[in-house]
Formats: sequence, structure tokens, C-alpha cells
Amino acid sequence: MKKKYIGILVAVFFLMLTGCGTKQVAYEEEKSSKKKDSEVSQEESAGTTLMETLGVEEEWKERISLDSGKMFHIAAEVSVPDVPKMSLMEVSEYYFTPEDKKRVAEYFLDGGSIQVNVGMVPTKEWIEEKIKLWDNALEGAQEQGMEEDIEVARSEKKKLEGLLNEAPKTDEVELSPGDYKEDHFMGSRDGKEYTLDFDINEEEHISQWSLCTMNPDEFNETGATWWLSGKASDNKCTMTKEEAEKKAVDICKELGITGMVPVQVDTVQWGEQEENNGYCIVLGRENAGVVIKPTRYHTKNEIFYRNTELGGKTPYEQECIEIGINDKGVFWMCYRGSLSVDKEGTEIKLLTFDQAKEAFREEIIGKNIAWPEKEAHNLDLIYFRFMDDNQSGKYTYIPVWRLASYEIEYATGYTASEKDCIMINAIDGSPVDIDEVGGNYYVDPEAVLYNYYE
Repeated sequence: MKKKYIGILVAVFFLMLTGCGTKQVAYEEEKSSKKKDSEVSQEESAGTTLMETLGVEEEWKERISLDSGKMFHIAAEVSVPDVPKMSLMEVSEYYFTPEDKKRVAEYFLDGGSIQVNVGMVPTKEWIEEKIKLWDNALEGAQEQGMEEDIEVARSEKKKLEGLLNEAPKTDEVELSPGDYKEDHFMGSRDGKEYTLDFDINEEEHISQWSLCTMNPDEFNETGATWWLSGKASDNKCTMTKEEAEKKAVDICKELGITGMVPVQVDTVQWGEQEENNGYCIVLGRENAGVVIKPTRYHTKNEIFYRNTELGGKTPYEQECIEIGINDKGVFWMCYRGSLSVDKEGTEIKLLTFDQAKEAFREEIIGKNIAWPEKEAHNLDLIYFRFMDDNQSGKYTYIPVWRLASYEIEYATGYTASEKDCIMINAIDGSPVDIDEVGGNYYVDPEAVLYNYYE
């Protein structure tokens, strides 16, 4: 990545999200369960809300005695979607084709201006430079005796060396996009220059693209990069928040991306100036009137690099779209974790609120939850994505109760962790181990070993 883009990437790094797992889930109506007799069918309560149907209270206050003799305190505000029912949604990983690349490029850029961004193509020269970086990383890791980092550096260097023979030289790369076999492009629209980068790797479960302005001063007088700000009152952008949201949804539809709705809108601040101009809209997928809000889950076994050779599972990111826009147009758009919807609207039965609370009690006492403060302040009914054990790249979104020690923010701010949230399957009451069924995210190795490059 060229240094001129690093600022923007850092600004949106904490927007990276994912959720996936390793457990297949199937819920047939005839499935036997110790709780079956008291399950509630939302279909039988049409016209009522989930709060009423499940007997949900606005607050759950309780003190639970642990085997250690300590007390676990629950004083949780309860949040439930304002809908009559929730349903399953089956989805699959989607990997962009050359036709997709062409459609996105020609939507944002003037056709005659589109060309391959040679500086980002893995040419022989590019790979050789990367190998030098990993040599530096290996040397630094060896000096510090960091065995895991040594293994990562050696593995990454080996992979790059394996690409050298087939890689073209820089002067052999065609500038014309041709059949869009490359992943990195550049071009212009209305005199503004952009880069468009695809990151597609089916083996490592990666599918995303990002559009980025090459010259921030074309969208703001400061000429600086941007980040998010909460100061919406002095936004110079003449669009209202609602107009920006509508524009973001329209852009998605025009690109053929359906079912995505805004979940968060932030004002954009450019550089260190006290000047706000534009919005960053985050969109998530909607299922049966409930938005699957993007958030990042950390697990106890999380490792900070994507490396299947070292045995690290590399889960697929949770689906998320970000759009940065002001009066001068779109200066940033990113689509991560792209999905195709295979089946939606499957009827399900949810446990009553009393049954859900009992499932939490069993989990809290049985595992003697080791939260530092042993307090829980928020309980939410959400969708969580489970991986299908039998079919790679297949997932199901399932209703889950999440008990957390704090209010979890989406897209930016706080994220969830196995250390500070407890999840219970809202259909059968089983505990959800996010370390097994989902929530990992692995960043690029360079982000971890960057200090070795200096």
C-alpha cells in the first residue's frame, strides 16, 4: 500500500468487522428439546411485538451466587427488536468476478480514464521489496526471541518467494484494464482521481473492495486525510443526515447491492482543522425488519495475522459497507465480507424470556464467569452468524441473546469480546462460544510486524 493512502486506511481500521464460526445449526420443527413444550412461535402471535410475545421485561436485575462464593451482579437494560418475529437467514460467501470489477469501476470512474494501478500489482519488483521487509521482520523477531513472529515471517517470506517465478515485471503489466483480471485500478470522474482496490482470496476467505480519493483536497480545503467526528452541528456539507443516508442506499442499489440499510452515521472531520464536511454512513444487512449491525468480536484464541499455512483459521468478515460522502461526491466506499442471500424468512421458535434467563444462570454458574467486575449491564437480542460445518463458505444468521458488561457500539467504538459478553442461542438455550462459532478477525501480517520495518 502506498504511503499516501495509509492515513485513510488507519482512519477506518477500527471499522473492520467480522463474525463467523465453525458450527452448523439446523432447526427443524420436529427437533426434540427439553424446552420444546414451552417454546413460543411468533407466527402464532402475529401482530404483537417480541417484547410481548416472549414476555420480555425492560430490565433484568438479579444477583447470582457463584461456586467461588462471589456474586455475579446483573442490572441489565434489555433491548429487543421492535418486530413481531425474527427468522433465519442463510447466506454464502461471495467472491467478486471480473464482471463485478468492471461494473464497480465503470460506475465510479469514467471509462476512458480507467487503468491498472501498476504500483499495487504484485510484480517481481513489488514481491522482492516485500521479501526484504520480511527479512527485516525476521531479523527483528530473532533478535527479540519472538518464536511465533519468527514463524510468521519465515512462512510469509516463503509464500512470496513462491510467487516470484510467475510474477510479471513492472514494465510487462498492461495499463489497460482489459478483462479486469487485475485487482488494482485507478481513474477519474469529474476531474477527481481515485484508486479502486479489490482484495479477493477464496482460500483465505477474503472478499472486499475499496474506492478512495487520491487527493483529499479535492473534497476539502484542508488537503488532509479524514476521520470520524461527533460534531454534526457544524457540518459544512449542505446535505442533511437523512439525505446522505438515502444517497448511500441509492448508491448500493445502483451497484446491485440490495438489502443493506444504514446503521450508523458520523460526521467527517478533515485533518486537524476544526472543520467538519460530509458523512460516513455504515450499512448492514436487514433480515425480517431487523438490521444485522456490524460489530467485531474478539476471541481468546485470536491471532493477529492471516496465515493458513500456520494453521490459523481465517474466518470471513461480517458484511459491512462504508460510504464517505459530501457535496463534492463520494470520497470513500468500502464493501467487506460480501454475501449472497440463499434463503430467508425461515420460521423459527424462540424461548421465552424466563427460559433465556435460566439458560444464562446455568452458563454463569457452570463456568463461573471470570469477568473482572462480575457485572452485566446490557442484554440484547441480536442476529449472530454461525458457520456451517459441512459446507465451506455457508452461514446462517440466528437470533442470539447477548449479555454484556457494557453497551456495545457498532462499526466504531467498543467491540465485543469473549471476555466481556455471554451469548445464548435464543432458539434452544445453548451457550454460544464465539471462539468456536465465530467472531475472529485477522489483520494483515504487516500490521503486526510493522515495528520491525523501521
